[in-house]
Amino acid sequence: MARRKTRASGGPSNEALRIARTIAYYGACLDRGVTHEQARALWAHDMTRPFTVCSGDMPLALLARLEAEAQRDAGTST
Repeated sequence: MARRKTRASGGPSNEALRIARTIAYYGACLDRGVTHEQARALWAHDMTRPFTVCSGDMPLALLARLEAEAQRDAGTST
């Protein structure tokens, strides 16, 4: 029980962030008019790492917005 409380107070798990980043990726591709090339770069991105370290020629504003959305959905603040 103590371990569960400690983990919950430490923020979301890596798995929760990975899932939230994947959901943010799908939302971006459906709702924000992301180009096909950008969608491919995002899909190739390792979802266990923040979007802000995504390789390729991606607009930083888009990456920051996606990461903020993922952090918010996973239950953390940026």
